[in-house]
Amino acid sequence: MGNVCIFAASSSKIADKYISAAYRLGMLLAEHGIGLVFGGGRTGLMGACARGVKAAGGKAIGVIPKKLNQPGIAFEHCDELIVTADMHERKATMERLSSAYIALPGGVGTLEELMEVLTLNQLGYIEAPVVVFDQDGFYDNLLKQLDVFAQEGFMHQACLKLFDRALTPEEAVDKLLSFERAELPDKIKEAVKDHEKCSAG
Repeated sequence: MGNVCIFAASSSKIADKYISAAYRLGMLLAEHGIGLVFGGGRTGLMGACARGVKAAGGKAIGVIPKKLNQPGIAFEHCDELIVTADMHERKATMERLSSAYIALPGGVGTLEELMEVLTLNQLGYIEAPVVVFDQDGFYDNLLKQLDVFAQEGFMHQACLKLFDRALTPEEAVDKLLSFERAELPDKIKEAVKDHEKCSAG
């Protein structure tokens, strides 16, 4: 599978259960021979997952913007630490290095990263497995909102198959390895067809 990119909280002001699960996920990735690409931070779920990878003998590639590459922020045991000019370059670099994605619990940064890879998948810029680690229902409200998008016509129903939901670290890895990409409508062809209909009418 190559490298898996995780999106995850950098905050340490969170319950230990999230830290433990992220560490376990990192160990499982390494045990399956899967490399880790992450945001390069040493704290929160980001750092916990990276520590789990290293504890199990795996490879961790950190990608961190120059502004955040400071002592106490960057994970000091990365096999490779890539420093980018800004957040935009960071995301592009993480995407370039990764063949799949797992979203762990996190805040607005994690949510923004998850939405970007779902959009890139939807438009065909990438074709990559995405797993949402919905630990203890953390992402239940987000998943319900995505259902609303589809029900109200703001997103095609098939796009709900752009990702899998997992409840445990073990299930997250299993679903990553068994992920089957959904057949999606071609949004560009649909837009052209709609334009032609409007022009003809």
